[in-house]
Amino acid sequence: MQDQLKFAYTAGLFDGEGSVTLTYNNKGDRYRSPVVSMSSTSKELLEYLQQEFGGSIVVHKTYKEHHKPSWSWRLQRQSAIGFLSKISPFMKEEEKIRRAKLLMEVYTSITPRNGKYTEQLQQAKIEFEKNFFAS
Repeated sequence: MQDQLKFAYTAGLFDGEGSVTLTYNNKGDRYRSPVVSMSSTSKELLEYLQQEFGGSIVVHKTYKEHHKPSWSWRLQRQSAIGFLSKISPFMKEEEKIRRAKLLMEVYTSITPRNGKYTEQLQQAKIEFEKNFFAS
């Protein structure tokens, strides 16, 4: 039950402040890969996410003196999909749920582990990205 409570709590945080997207992680990448992230002015909150789910935290530059310091937590690739599989049953925000389902149900099947894409997989990947970003 303790895990269920943790996942429900995290889903609530993520519904409000989180992001589910696809990004190019390295220069020259042909396709985008999954990323989940959350920004906050509460570093402790992001440290909790890092402790429980892994990932990295980066500090944001403060441009004005009156702005509070802020940070972002980020998980990539399979770790992002694993995170979503744990919290998605508790999520409420429809667009994040739609994107999470696409990643969990489709992404892995169209992404070869060796990085070698057939023409059919290339087309599937392009269609997947189109559907993912459609709103």
